[in-house]
Amino acid sequence: MLFEPKLKVKVITVDDHLLVQQGIAMFLSTQENIELVGQAENIAGTLALISEQSPDVVLMDLQLTGGESGISAIEKIKKLSNKVQTIVLTSYHQDDYIFPAFEAGALSYLLKDIAPTELVDAIFKAANGQPVLSPVVAKRFLRHITQRDNEKVLAALTARELEVLKLIANGSNNAEIAEQLTIAIKTVRSHVSNILGKLHLRDRTQAAVLAWQQGLMTTARKQ
Repeated sequence: MLFEPKLKVKVITVDDHLLVQQGIAMFLSTQENIELVGQAENIAGTLALISEQSPDVVLMDLQLTGGESGISAIEKIKKLSNKVQTIVLTSYHQDDYIFPAFEAGALSYLLKDIAPTELVDAIFKAANGQPVLSPVVAKRFLRHITQRDNEKVLAALTARELEVLKLIANGSNNAEIAEQLTIAIKTVRSHVSNILGKLHLRDRTQAAVLAWQQGLMTTARKQ
């Protein structure tokens, strides 16, 4: 079931291939709740558009004009604005691209063979801070995670995020987590988004599986 937005989402596309840019622009122009506010092919143009248009989402290729890196662009976007969510939209699915992109601050990672309706869904989700991964990318993350030890996997999380992760693994929804930790639901959503982003996971189900796989719940029960 596709995510249905409440408000129009402002989008910028960044790609050094004119034909790709035009194709994406034509498609997005048919979407009632998406407004394409700019297109760029390099880092300077991207940052200028963000300053001028204040987009919600940036669709970012990883190879830009003049040999510039999309990963470098993502880093600069994050420094410029924490409110902008970046979706990587690329043909590259090697680890050397995937992990640096997330370390730079990307929210989602999609391959260019994605179905148009899935791209729209990912844009709406990104505007609400919800990450989406192409299946190939998700498999690489899960394989990568299972090869790492508990300490390395969970070290990126704060103490509060670990609490939230344990409750997710126990099957609690956002409202239940908010009640148990005496915090606002909005804060819970923020913690969940941070957990998924830091652990490079697609959804709550993967987060719960990871918590059990890494022995976090066994530790929690012993305490």
